[in-house]
Amino acid sequence: MINIKVVIYSLIGLVCIALMYFVDWFFIIPVPIIIYLNQKELMKKTK
Repeated sequence: MINIKVVIYSLIGLVCIALMYFVDWFFIIPVPIIIYLNQKELMKKTK
């Protein structure tokens, strides 16, 4: 089963990392927040 929230968070994180490489390094700032939200969503699913 695919969790759509996890997929969306992962895509946003990948876009931010790509923007960090191609535009400016400030795009790394939202990545830890997205990782935290993604991990929280995954842990909620296992309980």
